[in-house]
Amino acid sequence: MPLQIKNRIVKFIDIVTIEDTETLFNWFLEKKQGKIDMSKCRHIHTAILQLLMIFKPKIEKLPEDNDLKKWIERGGISNE
Repeated sequence: MPLQIKNRIVKFIDIVTIEDTETLFNWFLEKKQGKIDMSKCRHIHTAILQLLMIFKPKIEKLPEDNDLKKWIERGGISNE
């Protein structure tokens, strides 16, 4: 499962696809102060990126993948 949800933290695992958008959107609506751990993420769909840009959650850990990490940082959603 690409999203592991534990109360106020969502871990992105491997590839997060368009199919995960609704789950993440609903989580953001419920957990206004949620945090994201992307350390094990390799790719996200642009719809997921848009949710991150809209809700601006705290990114606890950036992806290890350098290209994805740059994408997140340049998108203005990185807290680091």
